[in-house]
Amino acid sequence: MDIDNIFQNQKETKWVNKQRTLIVTSKNISDRIRQLFMDLHELLPHSKKETKLEKGDTSKQIKELCMQHSCRSFIYFEVHRKHELYLWIGRFPNGPSIKYYIENWHNCQDLKLTGNCMKGSRPILSFDGSFTEDPLMILQKELFIHAINVPKHHPKSAPCCDRVFSFIKESPENNNIWIRNYEIQYEKAGKEIVKNQLVEIGPRLVLKPIIILEGCIQGAQLWKDAGYVTQAKVRLEKKLEIKKEKDFASKKQQKKEKMLSKLETQVDEIENIFDRGDEQQNSDGFVTEDSDVNLDQFEEAQ
Repeated sequence: MDIDNIFQNQKETKWVNKQRTLIVTSKNISDRIRQLFMDLHELLPHSKKETKLEKGDTSKQIKELCMQHSCRSFIYFEVHRKHELYLWIGRFPNGPSIKYYIENWHNCQDLKLTGNCMKGSRPILSFDGSFTEDPLMILQKELFIHAINVPKHHPKSAPCCDRVFSFIKESPENNNIWIRNYEIQYEKAGKEIVKNQLVEIGPRLVLKPIIILEGCIQGAQLWKDAGYVTQAKVRLEKKLEIKKEKDFASKKQQKKEKMLSKLETQVDEIENIFDRGDEQQNSDGFVTEDSDVNLDQFEEAQ
């Protein structure tokens, strides 16, 4: 009996999980958004990128691209007004898909952090405890795992795990998700690891979930954030506030000018009061120094 054949200790080197992720953006994106798009593509070696989508049926175009590149997941950056950024993450072909509003984001060039990692390395996905409590969070966790997790033994991936993707829920009352990317740094003394620490690489994202659809950016609505306020409404409220401030300032200025005009008229009346008294005396016939009256005639008349 050959013992080596019974207890085989060979590492699995076969590429089994062959799913890919499509990363695509809409038209009219800024340079910062394009840099964020490229940073995410470089961090995911199993991703396939498409630069732009034409206006029209977005769901149909994403399905065609996923079919063309053999992708099972997709990440779609949707831009409104060149500065409002939305993110779609979903599964092809049957969904589900979830839409996020990116409240805050920074690419690697904006942050200028000291962290670094090997290109194509597989990340460790770290989720906090809230992703196992709520069905909404569990669904988001599964979508993140399918879209961001690099398959083992992928041809373009490096044979190491030297970074961590962190997913943290902001608070129990708020469904916002904070995404960070860290490098794992080791300090060794010989063969033993003395200290390990996390150094941030970037990019940073703060995602606010808006809606979950049953299909691939289409279908029945599974969940919706009732407290979400659209950015168009936020802009309208800001305009109304600015208009109110301007109207209040103009009314205040008009009131000030009116009071100043009243004060000026009062000052003019006080200055002219003595001139009016002299005019009244002259009109009543009082004798002044300048009047030509003969005093002798006045005595004879008495």
